[in-house]
Amino acid sequence: MDSHEIWEEMAGRHSCMLIDRDGHRLRARPMAPVAREEDHAIWFVTDAHASKDDEITHDPQVCVTFADPSDHFYLSVSGPAEVVRDPAKLKQIWSNAMEAYFPGGPDDPNAILLRVRPEQAEYWQGDSTLMTGVKMAAAIMKEERASLGENAKLRL
Repeated sequence: MDSHEIWEEMAGRHSCMLIDRDGHRLRARPMAPVAREEDHAIWFVTDAHASKDDEITHDPQVCVTFADPSDHFYLSVSGPAEVVRDPAKLKQIWSNAMEAYFPGGPDDPNAILLRVRPEQAEYWQGDSTLMTGVKMAAAIMKEERASLGENAKLRL
C-alpha cells in the first residue's frame, strides 16, 4: 500500500478516533474525518466551546486511528494539528450529517475546523477470519510465528 492508497482509505472512512493530550493524559474521541489528499490534511469540524481546540493549541501532536474489524483494516496516522478558522474551507468540506451537531450549517458560529497534517502512517491489513484461523493453526502446529497480514509504516 502506498501513500495515495492510504489517503483513499482515510477518505472512504466516516469515523475515527482523534487522540490528543489533556495535560499529562491521553484522550481519544470519536470524530468524523474529512481526509483530503489535495490539502494534505484530515479535517474535522468541532465545537468552538469544546476543549479540543485548547488541548491542541497546548500540544499539537495528535494521532488519528481508523479501525474496521469487518475488513481487517487498521490505520494509525500521526502529525500536528491546529485550529483553523476558515469559513470558505468549512463550507467546502461541509456535509449534511454535520447539521446534526451544528444546526446553523457552515455559518454556525460554534463550528470551527481542526486540521491534522499527517506525517506518518502505520497500517495493518489482515486476512479474512477463516484464513486467519487457518494460518494461526498452522503456525501453532509448526511452532512458528503466524503471518496474519500486511503491516507497514509510511511517511505521508
